[in-house]
Amino acid sequence: MADTIARQAFAAGGDAEALASALVEQLRAPGLQIAFVFGDHRLDPVALAGMHRALGAPVIGGLGSGVIGPAHGDGPAAVALGLYGDGIRAGIGVATELSRAALARSGDAVQRAAAALDTTADALDPGRHIAITLIDGRDDHVEAFCIGSAAAAPRIRFIGGCTSTAGGPGSPCMWANGELLADAGLVVVLDSDHPFHAVTSAHLVPTELKTVVTAVSGRMVEELDGRPAAPRLRQLLAGIGDRLDEPRPSHAFARYLDGVPYVRSLHRIVGDHLELTCAVELGHVLRVMRPGDLIGTTRRDLTTAATRAGGSVAALLVFSNLCRHAEARARGTDADLAAVYAGCRAVGLHTQSEQSGMLLVNHTMTGLAIGALKP
Repeated sequence: MADTIARQAFAAGGDAEALASALVEQLRAPGLQIAFVFGDHRLDPVALAGMHRALGAPVIGGLGSGVIGPAHGDGPAAVALGLYGDGIRAGIGVATELSRAALARSGDAVQRAAAALDTTADALDPGRHIAITLIDGRDDHVEAFCIGSAAAAPRIRFIGGCTSTAGGPGSPCMWANGELLADAGLVVVLDSDHPFHAVTSAHLVPTELKTVVTAVSGRMVEELDGRPAAPRLRQLLAGIGDRLDEPRPSHAFARYLDGVPYVRSLHRIVGDHLELTCAVELGHVLRVMRPGDLIGTTRRDLTTAATRAGGSVAALLVFSNLCRHAEARARGTDADLAAVYAGCRAVGLHTQSEQSGMLLVNHTMTGLAIGALKP
């Protein structure tokens, strides 16, 4: 991998300022076009957000429950991916105050990102352009952001993820060019001479079970089929010989539209209620999903992405749902999942939800593989 295409950086074992300094030293090189920087939610975001001053290039990123990079033990870590050279340009758009008008503001962010590349959202070319998003995962308007952003440039692919931090609403969990952000979303449109491929990987498989939401409050499902939600789900799963893992279930729900599953992860069980990662609505018919081959599916989809990006991946940016990692820990396969990512030199974030096109999904990995220069 040539340094003029991409550099991966990693730091662990210190405070945020020390980690930021270590990342800067690894990324500092001529021709840096943009750096994606991700940190553990225990880190102070100020130092990571300030890296753009030392690098002299745009820096965007956010905090999550974990980062994707080399193995580092239990301490907080930070990772970064720098893209270099004249073969890649980046336009950035920021949408603030999503709670007020997420649908319109996300579309405006796409327009601003395209304008930074001296073009318009309508003129973006799927052969040259791809959009990467990062969204405040605590916001209930994330789904509207996904719809509004992808609708603003329907010819190109959108992939991204949501921050996953325990900080309260209003606390900064993202940054762009030194500005700390909350209740916000970022859109980065890449203009690339390099081949690239957007990857979406989901390992859950449908069961024959269906259930109807009969009482719900936001992300908390109170009743299924007119009965308390958690006991009803246990009963349904027992009927097919499955067991509901507690307190962090590995099963999930999906609402199918035109044959496409919109997955909603089960975050935890709260008494007789089921807390989901994203909201569902009263009357929704949900298919119960069970875990499939997480390791094998991830490996297969990343191998396919490498092939479609030209066979040799220079950079791999990944947003991997936190429920995937919780499932891997529960099943003792977390080292195997980390090894799959490490084998591809992936850099990324554990995300609360993911964007794939207009869809807001859970329990999924989305990513971008960038290959060598086109002939």
